[in-house]
This record gives sequence, structure tokens and C-alpha cells, in this order.
Amino acid sequence: MAEIKGQVVKRMFAVGSKSEREAVFLVTKKDLYLLRQIGRNPYKDPELEQLVGKTIKAKGEIDDYMLLLSDWKVIED
Repeated sequence: MAEIKGQVVKRMFAVGSKSEREAVFLVTKKDLYLLRQIGRNPYKDPELEQLVGKTIKAKGEIDDYMLLLSDWKVIED
């Protein structure tokens, strides 16, 4: 299980494909991960959308470019 700190942002994903959409990502100092919660809608997750603009400490499994979240904590500035 990975523990990663970063800024949550919303940007385009899979541009030019049938899966093109705005998605929620975690930006770290060196990587960018698509955020997903297991068992939740991969295209629209209101709980993750509420994190946009916040810095979090995320726990989960990394699968290539995706971070499958199991837990997170908002880091107050």
C-alpha cells in the first residue's frame, strides 16, 4: 500500500477517445495519478470532486497511472 501526498486537481483524461472526460487527479512533485475509489463510479465520484483544490495524504494501491484510494486525509495549509 502506497502513501502519497499531493494536490487534487481536475483535468481532461483520455483526450480523443470514447473515455474522454474531466477526471480527478493527484499531482505530486514527480507524478500524476488518476484517482479512483474501488466500487464507486469511475466517471463521476462526488466525494472525490469535493477534494479538488485541496492537498491530501492518500493511501491506496498504485496501478500504472491510477491510484485506487482506500483512505485519505486533507492537509490543512
